Amino acid sequence: MINLSVVYISKNSEKHLSQSLTSVQELADEILLVDCGSTDQTTTIANNFGARVLHQEWLGFGGQRQFAVNAARHDWILMLDTDEILRPDARQLIFSAISESSAAGFYLLRQNYIGHKPVRYSEWRNDWVLRLFDRREGSYDTQAKVHESWQCSGPTQRLPGVSIDHYPFASLKEMLPKLQRYAELNAEKVYGRGRPISSWAPMSHGLSAFLRSYILRLGILDGVDGAAIAWTTALGAFMKYAIAREMQLQDRENS
Repeated sequence: MINLSVVYISKNSEKHLSQSLTSVQELADEILLVDCGSTDQTTTIANNFGARVLHQEWLGFGGQRQFAVNAARHDWILMLDTDEILRPDARQLIFSAISESSAAGFYLLRQNYIGHKPVRYSEWRNDWVLRLFDRREGSYDTQAKVHESWQCSGPTQRLPGVSIDHYPFASLKEMLPKLQRYAELNAEKVYGRGRPISSWAPMSHGLSAFLRSYILRLGILDGVDGAAIAWTTALGAFMKYAIAREMQLQDRENS
């Protein structure tokens, strides 16, 4: 018998949490939620589902996830976001994978939505995420402030079929505040590399991001939603490099 901990990190994440917790109850031997200061009903909902709730001040995405992994009671981890819901047919796949396979980590296919409308193309298609893993065979980069992912030292494989339904935005207007936050975090990452950023870098990265999402990855077939994803992806790429360049110029002025 292999025991499994389902692990979340959270802050003010009440919206889809009940659905997500319901989707993993039959699978988890432990549900752990690490919260960094919610003021809504997040921790109450988790407690009502019998989850173990811990408080940890924010360490950045990589640090927070690694803290949660370390705090889990079992070595096999299913890492979910609070706006992700596990599909019923994925449960048996997960049981079979950890019981019968020699892999140390498994990629799950995620279906993304805007509201309740699925996004079929653009940056969000073929969204494989490494979320099921043996914590003895890897780690998160604790210095990663954004775009953290499990770095698995053992063999990995994909599980067939869509396993996770992901509801990141209730509407298009919710995309812009998150874009700003991620642009600032990504800019710090680019700035930290120490490489000179040219004046044309923001425009070139923004334009290439739009063309990749809207044309190469067929975002045009998702209509207005595909266009919105392409434009926000492009704006995020533009602002990432524009902010990082601004930080470099400020350093020169202060030196």
